[in-house]
Amino acid sequence: MKTHRLALTALLLAGCSVGPSYQRPATPAVDAFRYADVKEAESIADLPWWQLFKDPTLEGLIKESLERNQDLALAAARVQESRAVARGAAGPLWPQLSLQANGTTGQLVSKASVPGASTRTIWGLDAGVSWELDLWGRVRSARDQAEAISIATEEDRRGVVLALVSGVAQAYLELRALDLQLEVARTNGLLRKGTLDLFQARAKGGVASDLEVEQARADYAVTSAAQPSTERLIALKEHELCVLLGRPPGPIDRGLALVETPVPPILPAGVPASLLERRPDLRSAEQVAIAGTAGARVATAERLPRLSLAGVLGLGAPSLSSLFTGDALVWSVGGGLFAPIFQGGQLKANQDAAFARMDQASAGWRQAVLQALREVSDASVSVKKFTEVRIQNEIEVKSTTNAARLAMLRYEGGVSSYLEVLDAQRRQFDSSNNLVQSRRNELVSVVQLYKSLGGGWQEKPPEPAAAAPAPSAAPAGGAPPPAPAKP
Repeated sequence: MKTHRLALTALLLAGCSVGPSYQRPATPAVDAFRYADVKEAESIADLPWWQLFKDPTLEGLIKESLERNQDLALAAARVQESRAVARGAAGPLWPQLSLQANGTTGQLVSKASVPGASTRTIWGLDAGVSWELDLWGRVRSARDQAEAISIATEEDRRGVVLALVSGVAQAYLELRALDLQLEVARTNGLLRKGTLDLFQARAKGGVASDLEVEQARADYAVTSAAQPSTERLIALKEHELCVLLGRPPGPIDRGLALVETPVPPILPAGVPASLLERRPDLRSAEQVAIAGTAGARVATAERLPRLSLAGVLGLGAPSLSSLFTGDALVWSVGGGLFAPIFQGGQLKANQDAAFARMDQASAGWRQAVLQALREVSDASVSVKKFTEVRIQNEIEVKSTTNAARLAMLRYEGGVSSYLEVLDAQRRQFDSSNNLVQSRRNELVSVVQLYKSLGGGWQEKPPEPAAAAPAPSAAPAGGAPPPAPAKP
């Protein structure tokens, strides 16, 4: 009866757990993102990337990067490792079984002390079982810690997906902006070449001076120098994209031009509370905080006694022929109690360090939330203000283009000097480049808003629906099959 009571008491204690329980750290209450006009629960981050980006070429590049990017492959391998560690951490919750076979030959006593002593051989086959009763939840907390770290690693992998999708999109838009910038440089180069030819022709006719020709030649050289410089930047951006795509350096396919890339007319940010459930980095940071709490429980339980049970059932005999007889049966059952009394303060120091790591993880989660709120607000104001800049740059380009045309007419009519023409063409060139940059900034800020809200981690677009089977042919002499209904 006492043995049964002891076992029952041990099992009840095994359900206990010591140490802190996890509670989500408090963060400042924020009802809406700053600079976000729309405050509904809907958010552009709810859209998968294949619905947000309308360029088929860009969509193809993102798909390729998700299949071949090496950072993502590394993150996936880390997930597999963390899952295996989590499975291993749950092993001590179960009884540990072992099997051992042995044969021993030796002389048990000295022939000098016991005349006639001889060597003997003993054969054995033992099955053992041991089980640590998890009195204070130490093993369960270690398992919970490993599982939380595993989940955090999976969220980190999703974060790599999000960064990869947004990184490819941003690099592609920057590449298309460089393409447009190169086109502007070539167009202005032709314009400056025409001005130089005009000045040279007028100088030969005695109408213009050599000063005008040299000034026009210098301006043409400035515009021409912009072309190889931009071509270099294009090559570097292509190489950057190739690394994201898991390719060696090479050319990148182009799709929509920068001026054809649409900006969503409405960019709802949603509510701040949704960030906690959507952004992989916040989800990962919370799992790290959960793991830190579990680690504090493990360190607390390490200071308390441990109770373990063990048993052996086996066979032992002096010969193999008698090993499997009834007389060869051996068994033992026992239990052990281990209680740390004095460890030189090591266990207390380990507990203090575990609680400090728990506080660090909580602070890290709160900091991650604040950083996420900042990123959304930064991207929101960037979208708003870069749109305003782009509108004004479009007006500027129209005005400087007209001014350059009128300045040339005035110069040809003898009303204005060559300085007015060159100055007007410089303004036209600068305003065109400014418009390219404002368009690039506007589109990139949309990508950054999408990323900051936690959108883009979805990896694969849905497979296209299978085509409906063709209607069977009508039998001879019968009515034709009915036409399929229109959707």
